[in-house]
Amino acid sequence: MTNYEAVLDQINAIPAGSPGEDRTITWLTVANVVGLARDSRGHLELFLAGGELNARSATVKSAMHHHSWHRDTLVPLSANRIRLPALGHFDQVGAFIAAELLREKADANLERAFSVTEPLIELAIKRLEISESAIIGLVGELLVLDAVCRRADDPQVGPVIKAWDGWRRSARDLTWQGTGVEIKTTTRATSSHAIHGVHQIEPASAADDAPGEARLLLVSIGLRQSDPDVPALSIPSLVESIVNRLIATGASGLVDEFLMRVAVYGSESGIGYEHATMADMAPFTTTFTVTFVRGYDMADPAVEVLRHDDVITHQHVDAQSLTFRIELPAIISLDNPVSGARRVADAILGVHT
Repeated sequence: MTNYEAVLDQINAIPAGSPGEDRTITWLTVANVVGLARDSRGHLELFLAGGELNARSATVKSAMHHHSWHRDTLVPLSANRIRLPALGHFDQVGAFIAAELLREKADANLERAFSVTEPLIELAIKRLEISESAIIGLVGELLVLDAVCRRADDPQVGPVIKAWDGWRRSARDLTWQGTGVEIKTTTRATSSHAIHGVHQIEPASAADDAPGEARLLLVSIGLRQSDPDVPALSIPSLVESIVNRLIATGASGLVDEFLMRVAVYGSESGIGYEHATMADMAPFTTTFTVTFVRGYDMADPAVEVLRHDDVITHQHVDAQSLTFRIELPAIISLDNPVSGARRVADAILGVHT
């Protein structure tokens, strides 16, 4: 039987595939039932040879595709392909799933092995999806921080970093001189974001222990994974840029605090990026191209979203517990949103250009 360590060794040796749908499958046993391959970006795919498998889980079903794969000089291969989420520790998760399938004797009875293993596959995919969301979220937060640090005057850079609260559970990702900043990042083509409580999309009111917010900017960031060998952003490159800016502006004493905050971000989701030791490790080396950066003034009445006043009349509903999705257009008015990282940074800092 092939164990986890042996499977992981085989996975580590699998090279990235060619562009398109061509795949070189590494079969884990001579039975050629459980195999693994990579696409052109190095993302792992699990192949289960045979007839179409019936997934009970919607998560697994959405990740699995049955197809007849053509092979040179050989009869077509009928197989189920499970694409693992693009980010996360997918090699280790792929090895775990494949080893479990083999332990359940997939070579002899794939349907039974898949049925027994499917709950584990579902949990693994969901865990990867959570990690993927945390990684994309961290890229967005760092992108905004880097842009603001670049545009801020030297004495402001340290205070900007200290004002960043998005690394932990907090009411707002960043607050700067009365401006609240909520950062939302997506890999979708539009400014489509999940909202958790109406406080995320309207300025905070003044209270006895807090001055409130004069305005709220929702910064919507679109990302896509970059093509190989194309200049792009990554978590290590953004962290390094911010660290260099801190040092250059005489705020080197905040470097360790900033790196600690970055390491805490997403630790609940299993990422926890340690810059000193993880800069060359997957998935943090994943690079991204920015498709858009938009700063929406959420006090604008033309922004048609749920407001606290829409919910407060329903006295048995906790307004902050609501979860919903907003779909913001690329243009609401002449000045809303402001577009581009530099203009958004200026809007946060109150710089008029």
